[in-house]
Amino acid sequence: MTNAKSYSRRSTLTMMMALPMVASCGPSSAAGSVVAQNTGAAPPTPAPTPTPTPTPSPVSARPRYHIAAPTGAWINDPQRPVKIRNAWTLWALCNPTYPTGGTEWRRWTSTDLVNWIDQGVSIPRRTTTFGDVWSGSTVVDVNNTAGFGAGALIALMTMPADDAGGQNQSCALWYSLDGGVTFAFYGIVLPNFPGHAAFRDPTVFWHGPTNRWVMTLSEQGKIGIYTSTNLKQWTYASDFLSNVVGDVMECSHLFKLHLYDADGTTSSDKWVLLVGGDGTARGFTGGTYYWVGDFDGTTFTAGNPEGQWLDGGADFYAAVVWTDPEAPDPLASAYSIAWMNNWAYANQLQPAGGYRGQLSIVRRLRLQRIGGVPRLLGTPLAAQNSVFDRSFAGTDQTIAEGTDYVWPANAGATALRIDLTLTRVGAAWPSGLWLSVRGGEGFFTQIGFDLQKNTAFIKRNASGPNAPDSDAWRKDRTVACDFSGGTATISLFVDAGSVEVFLNNGAATMSTLITAPARASGLKLNTVGGSVRVSGVAIASTG
Repeated sequence: MTNAKSYSRRSTLTMMMALPMVASCGPSSAAGSVVAQNTGAAPPTPAPTPTPTPTPSPVSARPRYHIAAPTGAWINDPQRPVKIRNAWTLWALCNPTYPTGGTEWRRWTSTDLVNWIDQGVSIPRRTTTFGDVWSGSTVVDVNNTAGFGAGALIALMTMPADDAGGQNQSCALWYSLDGGVTFAFYGIVLPNFPGHAAFRDPTVFWHGPTNRWVMTLSEQGKIGIYTSTNLKQWTYASDFLSNVVGDVMECSHLFKLHLYDADGTTSSDKWVLLVGGDGTARGFTGGTYYWVGDFDGTTFTAGNPEGQWLDGGADFYAAVVWTDPEAPDPLASAYSIAWMNNWAYANQLQPAGGYRGQLSIVRRLRLQRIGGVPRLLGTPLAAQNSVFDRSFAGTDQTIAEGTDYVWPANAGATALRIDLTLTRVGAAWPSGLWLSVRGGEGFFTQIGFDLQKNTAFIKRNASGPNAPDSDAWRKDRTVACDFSGGTATISLFVDAGSVEVFLNNGAATMSTLITAPARASGLKLNTVGGSVRVSGVAIASTG
């Protein structure tokens, strides 16, 4: 991705090594349309009254319930988790000496995909002549196809290999015999001759009908598809060509899910190709984009050349997707986690909490027809509430212009979850409604609604001090969302440096970083041009 300073994912990683981017809520969106928008026509946004701040006590600026870089370190792409016995293992690219040095694979484990334990480094940087370890994927080789033993973990990943005979950005194989605690280097298994600029992010899965492994790979203007029977020798099979979201689509994932109708029934399965893309030319920014179609073991064919954004916020990139092989129905839903950042300003963000970067929470993905269009619906996990230790129930209230919602005492917090339902009063929605969080010291972050026009937006240009000097940061991000039925449900996750919004049971989502002061915790919900019923208010928080 590019920004005002011409940073990109590859140039940033190379710089480190060289130194000592939404689904619609309903049928109101046209089939095949890109529904994550920046319309520039959001309703006027009244600034909340500044929230007085009491005498401060020390408050940590680190995330309370997100995976984040260790103190002093940098984190970016997550690597697809695998299930080992009864726990999940996830790796992510980390640089402990940013901006010098390079990336390594650091490991976290979890039994519930919510509470993660940092287990340290699995693959150190610069342990071979091929350079650092970049993004890839790991599989459990149940049938010993690679010859390292049944159940061995095999990781295929990009290594820059700048000095290896022109093998710039080649695919390397590492293997683990101790459950992913450590890995040993095997070698380059898919060399990149004559050194194309883009040849990275291999994602591998087993395709049962053809009895072989399939890899998707980021290349110039396309996603390359390769096959192998042993994970060591790879054969080109086909490619998926598109420039809809830039010249290079990164961090691709190809996976299969049931396609559900609105009544919960399913009669077919579909394949989804998901990538990290640059939506700047389309009025968006970097984000996660996907197509729904068919895959025959060799070729992916999209049902519509125009795909969709998975998330309408500015900070949901390099997403990984996986299913639970032990689930009663592994194709019923998938999981996803992403890097919460954007290459347009990632290098400008100040480490207010002593860390550089975090991941999103894990969300569940379900493929469902909305208005006749297959869309991925994203919802938080039920276990997510386990991270909170306090809860408040708000009263049902009707709010109108000049009569704001009255929150329970002490409901505001640095890290919290808010769930509520809005119900239309009378024949029309009010002309504008705003939910502001993390208010204090003159700052706030706002989730706004133009309910009459079926859109919602997130505004963070006043979220806090030391914000990046980037249009991609300052722009409001808008999603289409069908509120014509007279109700809107909101699930909002707020942490020290982030906000994640789930609307109408995940039919639209927005994820964004913020730079709020550590003690800012004010809440405000107000409306103009009518009245609205607010009900089912539940707040959970942690210190």
